[in-house]
Amino acid sequence: MNDYPPDDQAQPTDQHLVEAERAVIGAALINADSVRFALEHVTPSDFQDVILGRTFSLIVGLRSAKLPIDAISVHNAAKERISDDRAYRTIDGVYLHDLQAATPTASNVRYYAKIVAEHAQRRRLAAFGSRCIQLSGPTENLTDVMTQVRDLWDGVRGSVASPLESKTLREVLDGSDEYDWLIPDLLERKDRLILTGGEGAGKSTFVRQIAILAAAGLNPVNFKPIDPVKVLVVDTENSEKQWRRKARPLAEKAARLGSLDPRDALELVCTSRMDITTDKDLGAVHRLIDEHQPGIVVIGPLYRLTPRAINNDDDAAPLITALDSLRDRNVALIMEAHAGHSEASPGQRNLRPRGSAALMGWPEFGFGIAQDKADLTERLYTLVRWRGERDERAWPIQLRRGGEWPWTDDAFPGHTGWTPSYPDRAA
Repeated sequence: MNDYPPDDQAQPTDQHLVEAERAVIGAALINADSVRFALEHVTPSDFQDVILGRTFSLIVGLRSAKLPIDAISVHNAAKERISDDRAYRTIDGVYLHDLQAATPTASNVRYYAKIVAEHAQRRRLAAFGSRCIQLSGPTENLTDVMTQVRDLWDGVRGSVASPLESKTLREVLDGSDEYDWLIPDLLERKDRLILTGGEGAGKSTFVRQIAILAAAGLNPVNFKPIDPVKVLVVDTENSEKQWRRKARPLAEKAARLGSLDPRDALELVCTSRMDITTDKDLGAVHRLIDEHQPGIVVIGPLYRLTPRAINNDDDAAPLITALDSLRDRNVALIMEAHAGHSEASPGQRNLRPRGSAALMGWPEFGFGIAQDKADLTERLYTLVRWRGERDERAWPIQLRRGGEWPWTDDAFPGHTGWTPSYPDRAA
């Protein structure tokens, strides 16, 4: 028995689908320009009627070749295919004229195409479900089964058309400029921040300070009150014991000065190396987001989120795709990464993320922590921008290690010559 019956063996559906499939072809014959609107939603394989699917394929081929689209040209194209497939004999002038005559208007082609696409997707889902049931037998290797199911699901999901809809520039400019702040002037939803630094530079401490103070309702840079942020930390490097030793004094102080006790507002998972390019580990993180609804997700460091070295764009692509699926949950992502190796000049360090150059262009903000060699106290560090920031924010230029908090803005209480403006906010 075939697991996936071909389209021409599928069971007939309601008359609504039959009429919609015929109308997509008829619209193309009435107005060739309507093909581009149909292609926003359907492909030839989406047609349940195999002859209509082949007809649409001919029409798409004519359009790609910039040839006329009408009953005569489509009939001629079908005649050229008869030697390969005798089913094309059906696509003659009478057949095409009947389709055109039965179509009320070409202007509704999007409506017809959406009906065809929806029914096609439901057929694929039904076939996917049937195949999953077949694979679930006790004799099958579960790891192999899950790999097959993932591939099958990618095929179903990937078959969905993704229409692109334009807006006029006026419509875009009439929208709101308001920021969706999590930490005012620093971090809004869907921002991605990668922090790098040499071993012992304090990047983990700075990330921990951002997470704990944000959860307590304190800006982690200027320490002013903010709305508390729900924070989820997935730490793949440090243990719970290390968190107890490092975070306890910071959390206790933040609890005293903030509006919410971060010990109750920050969710922490300490785990070993993950592979979030797999459904198992990525799904586990998504379930945590479902459960806790955080605004900020701290995850990593990057090199421990995949078992493979991130040496090139092919290595980085699945990792970036997985992380972007988390970002799509309307959260801000904060991650650590190892900095590059020392450069030619003595004492200098390449602060860009080690590995694929794709990691440089991906985040909104990329900072490296580097000690200021001119500072005799050895406590002053520069927050080096290793990528141009996509938006103006009040991140510090220099940080001082120690003081009231583990890290403080050396220009505190002011920011270095920048005052953010928000057009939608009342003066």
